[in-house]
Amino acid sequence: AKYWQQVVDMNEHQKASFSGKIISSLFNTVTNKKIAVLGFAFKKDTGDVRETPALTVCHMLMQDGAMVHVYDPKVQKEDAMNEFKYHNMVVDESRLKFDFSARQAVDGAHAIVVLTEWDEFKTYPYHEFYATMMKPAFVFDGRNLLNHAELQRIGFEVHAIGKGRNADGRMNMLPAPSRMGTPIGSPRAQQLVDGRHPVLGIKMDKICCIGAGYVGGPTCAIIASKCPHIKVTIVDLNEARINAWNSDNLPIYEPGLYEIVKKCRGKNLFFSTDVKGAIQEADIIFASVNTPTKIKGIGAGRAADLRFIESVGRTVAECSNGNKIIIEKSTVPVRTAEALDRVLTANKGPHTFWILSNPEFLAEGTAMKDLDMPDRVLIGGPTTDDGIAAASVLVDIYANWVPRERILTTNLWSSELSKLVANAVLAQRVSSINSISLLCEKTGADVAEVSRAIGADSRIGSKFLSASIGFGGSCFQKDILNLVYICESEGLPAVAKYWQQVVDMNEHQKESFSGKIISSLFNTVTNKKIAVLGFAFKKDTGDVRETPALTVCHMLMQDGAMVHVFDPKVHKEDAMTEFKYHDMQVDESRFIFESSARDAVDGAHAIIVLTEWDEFKTYPYHEFYAMMMKPAFVFDGRNILNHRELENIGFEVHAVGKGRGADGKLNVLADKSMPSPPLSMACGGSFAPAPRRLSAADSCKSTTGRVILVTGTAGFVGFHLARALKKRGDGVLGIDNYNSYYPAGFKRSRSQVLEEDGVLTLELDLNDAHVLTRLMNDHKFTHVVSLAAQAGVRYATKDPHSYVKSNIEGFVNLLEVCKMAKPMPRIVFASSSSVYGLNKKAPFAESDVVDQPASLYAATKKSNELIAHTYRHVYGLSFIGLRFFTVYGPYGRPDMAAFLFANKIMKGEALKIFQGPGGSELERDFTYVDDIVTGTIAAVDKVAPSTKETAQYDIYNLGNKDPVTVSYLVDCVEGALGKKAIREYMPMPPTGDVLKTSADITKAQAELGYSPTTSLQDGINKFIAWYKDFYPNGLDKEMSEYVPM
Repeated sequence: AKYWQQVVDMNEHQKASFSGKIISSLFNTVTNKKIAVLGFAFKKDTGDVRETPALTVCHMLMQDGAMVHVYDPKVQKEDAMNEFKYHNMVVDESRLKFDFSARQAVDGAHAIVVLTEWDEFKTYPYHEFYATMMKPAFVFDGRNLLNHAELQRIGFEVHAIGKGRNADGRMNMLPAPSRMGTPIGSPRAQQLVDGRHPVLGIKMDKICCIGAGYVGGPTCAIIASKCPHIKVTIVDLNEARINAWNSDNLPIYEPGLYEIVKKCRGKNLFFSTDVKGAIQEADIIFASVNTPTKIKGIGAGRAADLRFIESVGRTVAECSNGNKIIIEKSTVPVRTAEALDRVLTANKGPHTFWILSNPEFLAEGTAMKDLDMPDRVLIGGPTTDDGIAAASVLVDIYANWVPRERILTTNLWSSELSKLVANAVLAQRVSSINSISLLCEKTGADVAEVSRAIGADSRIGSKFLSASIGFGGSCFQKDILNLVYICESEGLPAVAKYWQQVVDMNEHQKESFSGKIISSLFNTVTNKKIAVLGFAFKKDTGDVRETPALTVCHMLMQDGAMVHVFDPKVHKEDAMTEFKYHDMQVDESRFIFESSARDAVDGAHAIIVLTEWDEFKTYPYHEFYAMMMKPAFVFDGRNILNHRELENIGFEVHAVGKGRGADGKLNVLADKSMPSPPLSMACGGSFAPAPRRLSAADSCKSTTGRVILVTGTAGFVGFHLARALKKRGDGVLGIDNYNSYYPAGFKRSRSQVLEEDGVLTLELDLNDAHVLTRLMNDHKFTHVVSLAAQAGVRYATKDPHSYVKSNIEGFVNLLEVCKMAKPMPRIVFASSSSVYGLNKKAPFAESDVVDQPASLYAATKKSNELIAHTYRHVYGLSFIGLRFFTVYGPYGRPDMAAFLFANKIMKGEALKIFQGPGGSELERDFTYVDDIVTGTIAAVDKVAPSTKETAQYDIYNLGNKDPVTVSYLVDCVEGALGKKAIREYMPMPPTGDVLKTSADITKAQAELGYSPTTSLQDGINKFIAWYKDFYPNGLDKEMSEYVPM
């Protein structure tokens, strides 16, 4: 109750604070001053005044003696008076006047106060208003609706919500975003002079990162991977940590990190303890050091400890041999850059330093994906010309792989604050839904259903609405407490109190969960064995900082429990270090880490799930139940298990936010992990709710403005592309006809995964013009990515008509529908390396003549290119065509070499390896699917609007630029499987295959920023890891019986 009351209190404080600002700005009195109020309704496009903020603002102004003149196009005075009376607010009606026009309200006023965001308010002639007002004339923009720079130019003193002010009393106005970085598609604004920036004089080809931790290591590894022309050196005084980075046992675990480090280390990525040498060699320096919460002194427990940041400043100043750009990568309080600048300025000597803020927005467990495809990159810098030039340097580095529209630039203080606020808002969502989970448990509601219902609201969204034991990790709590301290320091106690409630609610959730365990086990756990599954604060990481497991395990041990923990990535010493950091005393005889979940569970009274590791969902709980004391309990702190099945086994199950019936069992709705029973099987013949299906409208919801139709999403590339597009916030709808070229069940498994990720695949053929037209009209697609096609080279000799029907007729049908749409969508389509046919020149370049196809498949793909060119010329549709070179990877096509060879090796069947004339080896430019997806997304972002004036037509190769023999592919598959192949070499049959494919990707590199990063060995290792996971017990019946056509 206290948590939610703070929401109301904060709203009241905001209104009172805004009103107070008006009065204080007008020389601490508004007595008998005319104040023009624009808008009284609670929002635009309505006349509703219930609980409108204007009520409080106008009442406070009148209480101070103001003459308030209101203009609202939809509100009458009697409406306002009724609301004042409802709230028992006494109003002197002689001081409240409703005027018939804004001009009438403004005439002779001391200030304009904007309280409703009516669009017409943006169009008013404020220069004329200014001339009729008392001077100085003020504008208080309570909706941040107006052009503040223009108002200041006119002469107004402008105050707006959340806008800081300079020493001259004017608002901080940022430069236009276009001033930061080189514009998209243009040559560099400033050419380097002897490898140096022409304005700043710094070297551009070397980066130093100080701090080899969770932020510096992954961030700079990605930079090295994406920018092979830049040497990146990560330095740290901790020699053991640097040694670990230089070994195969990296000091941190993050999926995908090892592969990138291994690829770049020793080439353009280096780890060293030579801090001075790295600083002197590089002119671009990242500061990625720890900023822990202070544990003593002023601000202890809340303020950030900035001694390591200060040390970076002093070290850089001491070691520098020239000008440097210093980039704050650590999470720091607002105005840390100012403090760092003071340290550097006091010690800099003849050199110049430019300080930038570049906060990280990484989630542990997905950090590499977040870095590879970030939602945004934020760069803050000084707004001077030099500062903008320095920020542009960093913009250009990230633009090697991040679309420029996702690189945001702002001033230093906004950037520093944005990181704290981002984590605070995410944590706030977690605490909010956790608070509701407690209410659900009391009332019998299900928090998962509540989350689903509110998450379906596009204003809210579904992310960070999963109830749990609470948030953890190094950032959320630290950053919120830092924010609380800053608010207190700046004289904002009400704001500090609001954010403190987020942390307090999180602590309450952990304590409540722990208390439930003890009370359920008959009010004591003394000497009872408790099995704890998971100690890390989240899955896919070994990080235990601020993990909720700390509080839960400590409370259990305080009550006398014997706590046995199993976590696949956490060691006991990691947990003990965190206990000691928090001054929690632990009797180590009561705290045991086991090597397996089975050992932890054996003889236990209860299982407690504290981390959402995927493997925990797969355990044989019926076997665990047999090993445990009875009654046996499960406390699911992450709501990841099948609660109905556990209760059927015999467990007493407790879960976060799940109410309980009179029989003591959970009120369990149809589990998403179980098929819904037939209606006749529902208890007592009562209604069993059908599983919810994703709708096309849900699938098309977008946070980026892009709504994309992807054809062929049940296919290999379409599946991966749709997931990546959805992950970055695009609306994505898929279609597929699930043809029988290879097992349709396998295609449907892809669609099922997509639906779990929020992408719906409709079963639809490209030739169904009626349904396609309806989809286009209903969802207003901004882009179409055409990947659906009859695949395969050899199969064309058996069923040529299927290629004509799908690849030509289907493609033309799709374009006919697109050309009728208003507006017409932009189109990216898949061509193929097969179009190069019998070309002798290698590597293949887009400028090569491609009029010698070697297969019908190749001919249809070349036809697609010609058809696209025609539709561009005649109708103004805009196209980018992509010639894919031999794609492979997880969920790949089973008729392609990697998958086909893996199947045959596992079944002990011979591999048919084709050879050219004289026994020559066939060579292929095998390209990993993630690289293909990255290139395709770049094309989506580049393709121009479909109009007669702007339409483009471009073709790009997407390959790996490193062809290898098929025998080498077999070597890689053998190594990854750990099993030898039976090789059978034979002449290549005359079915349309070619001897060699090799991609010249120069054009894609230059214009799309395309740069493949995955070697064949690494890619095959990833593919085989997926293969073993997908088929843990061998191939299923459908796939084992599959014979490529």
